[in-house]
Amino acid sequence: MADRASWSQAQEIAIYHPGQKVQIKHRPGVVDTVIAYDPMMVPPIVLAIDPQPRYPEELTLVDRPAKMFDWLNPWARNPSGVVAMSHQ
Repeated sequence: MADRASWSQAQEIAIYHPGQKVQIKHRPGVVDTVIAYDPMMVPPIVLAIDPQPRYPEELTLVDRPAKMFDWLNPWARNPSGVVAMSHQ
């Protein structure tokens, strides 16, 4: 069982990483940011605004929009439109 507990904890650490946006379930509409996951603390999740540490079951993850890049289009990589050319 110790392996299963450590695997679960490793998952939580990966999910509740610093910078992850979360919402406290009993306060809908209020978005906060995880600043730390400390497995030695009970509860282990420290938020930026809320002074009370939280358990994962008290939180809902807030999705961040994925950044889309068109790597084949040089203007998408460089919005100024200036493309550097090397002369050899």
